[in-house]
Amino acid sequence: MKAKFLLVSGLLLAAAGGQLAQAQATNNNVIMYIGDGFGLAPKTAARMAMGQGRDGKRFATDAGFQVLNLDKLKYNATVTTHSLNSWITDSAPGASVYACGKPGKQDNEVIAMNAATGTPLETILEAAKKQGYAVGLVSTARITHATPAAFASHIWFRDLEDYIAAQYIASSEAEYEAIYNSSPTASYKYQAARDWQLPTTKVGVELDVVLGGGARHFLPKNAASTYKNVVNAAGQPINNAGGTAVTLAGTRADDVDLVKYAVDNRNYSYVNSRDALLNVANNLTQYGPNGKKLLGLFNASHASYEQDRQSTNTWEPSLADMTNIAIQVLRAKSNGKGFFLMVEAGRIDHLEHSNTGGISVVAGSGTTNQYAVDADKPTYAGTGDAGVTATLTSPRTTNVYGSDYMIKEVMAFDYAVAEGRALLNTPANGRTLLLSTSDHECGGFAVTGLHDEADFAKNGTKIRTYAGAITKSATAELGYATPTNLVRGDGGPNGWFPDYVMTNFQGKDYPTPASATGRRIVVAYASNPLTNGNGANQSGNVGNHTPQDVWVGADDNTGTHASQFTGKGLLDNTSLTPVMADFLNLSMFATTLNVRGGLPATTTDAFQLSPVPFDNQFQVNFTLPTAGAVTVELFDEMGRKVQTVVAGQRFAIGAHALPVDGTHLKAGLYVATVTIDGQMITKKTIKL
Repeated sequence: MKAKFLLVSGLLLAAAGGQLAQAQATNNNVIMYIGDGFGLAPKTAARMAMGQGRDGKRFATDAGFQVLNLDKLKYNATVTTHSLNSWITDSAPGASVYACGKPGKQDNEVIAMNAATGTPLETILEAAKKQGYAVGLVSTARITHATPAAFASHIWFRDLEDYIAAQYIASSEAEYEAIYNSSPTASYKYQAARDWQLPTTKVGVELDVVLGGGARHFLPKNAASTYKNVVNAAGQPINNAGGTAVTLAGTRADDVDLVKYAVDNRNYSYVNSRDALLNVANNLTQYGPNGKKLLGLFNASHASYEQDRQSTNTWEPSLADMTNIAIQVLRAKSNGKGFFLMVEAGRIDHLEHSNTGGISVVAGSGTTNQYAVDADKPTYAGTGDAGVTATLTSPRTTNVYGSDYMIKEVMAFDYAVAEGRALLNTPANGRTLLLSTSDHECGGFAVTGLHDEADFAKNGTKIRTYAGAITKSATAELGYATPTNLVRGDGGPNGWFPDYVMTNFQGKDYPTPASATGRRIVVAYASNPLTNGNGANQSGNVGNHTPQDVWVGADDNTGTHASQFTGKGLLDNTSLTPVMADFLNLSMFATTLNVRGGLPATTTDAFQLSPVPFDNQFQVNFTLPTAGAVTVELFDEMGRKVQTVVAGQRFAIGAHALPVDGTHLKAGLYVATVTIDGQMITKKTIKL
């Protein structure tokens, strides 16, 4: 596959004398938040539990009405999510389309790759890194899971996570082969037919920050590794509540210690506990442009659900912790250039797959269960997925409900968005664009009502949907039309609203039901074994993805890009990448779709360079359908600006030809850009 030459417009020239050791300062930051499986209902549940509808939050005009950081993203749209070969996508093409734009609309299970040709598709993360931006991935899922993998790897099947991990840590074919050759077993040394090659789009791309779960795909299964031990900032072992040292088991059958390889050969520092991660903020000097990169793996598989993290696994960091440190390290790494960061709340999807809080076991052994739709029961004891393998005798908790799991998971995501908003709200931090969306909806998650201890419906379910009707206190007047002796039927002095209190954990508030008999939120799932085609029998995950449109929220501190999602009606999921890429001045993604109200086709077609190639001089020819401001610039193949032909000069309607003196240029490939009223188009040329 031929190398793609990308460019960045609007870069500032390097220091006088042509020194390029320092990054060219643009300070553009893009953070893409993806709530895996995240529909609108989970956000609504979290917001209601935080107090919407209660005193002080009753009307939209109240300053505190929008209590979630997600709700404060100013611009909103809805997007479709189907893949190339299915009306319901899985996370692989669902995320690949955000990573790659329109070419990323691919078949299910495929990661950033054209399945028909076997060709890897360059991602926005890879393009950004090649233009000098720092780049990172953060997830509460395994960091090798489909969503993060779509931004920094290329493979035909998402479950080949050992290979995805190897692609992350390699930036050349030699490094990729060296990973497999580090195996202590001869039969697992690199074999091209089995182990493929490092995709060309990943060549030259290093990940500056990698934080999440999934240590098992970096650690050996049968070989010893000191990196299996979870340690604090001082390197001391961390024990669980039972006093046993916490370890992370590896599953790499090739027994490659990829963490050791990353530390010894790829200049990564490694952390695997919250304490060690937060300590990174005290040592940011080691993460300069030519300094260390950061690898953090905090669970063998997916990170713990936020509910479980708070109750049993407090040594794991929150999604907000990971996002905060990632932002700090990426800012240090970028040296003023800016960064691209993808943050995934991966476990919302998993709660929905497991129908957490929505099903009860009525028969079965835990291998093949029969389920009934739950009716406001506590969750099964264990993790948030315990209901999938429960039996009739499995114990339940006494005070944790399915809605508690989902609300805390959304709040963890929301606090991560708050970290991005803090960056956005400080102009000195640079130009920042935030996007939040989902790869798909999962489970048909719904908020069905509130617990009603008084059993207003008198049917034994103790679930109630809304406040009772107004009545009259005088029996003789029950049929009167006159409004006298009225008794409000609002369910109590504070109305019929969720009844939660705030519980502080590690400096952040999380909603907790006010009491065992309080009005807690009750949830259900449209996709459950009784409705999704499995009858009453199902083993494994019990809920499926759905084809529902998903929400996208956006904000920036420039007033230029987030607003482009408003006023365009329903969008396809291919519409997000061009806006992010344009914010970073990555031209190859900028014209994927006409979502930005871009240049008329006649303008694009009329932009030409001649002659190509050239000796000492060439012309830039363009035609304007309307008068406008024009900037013409010339970049080398590394994206460094070498010449400004005109800057913001106004041209009249019609054809124009601008001569460009190239006598001072070295032989090689160059890219000319024409920017007309903020819209950029490009052409390549060659100096002989």
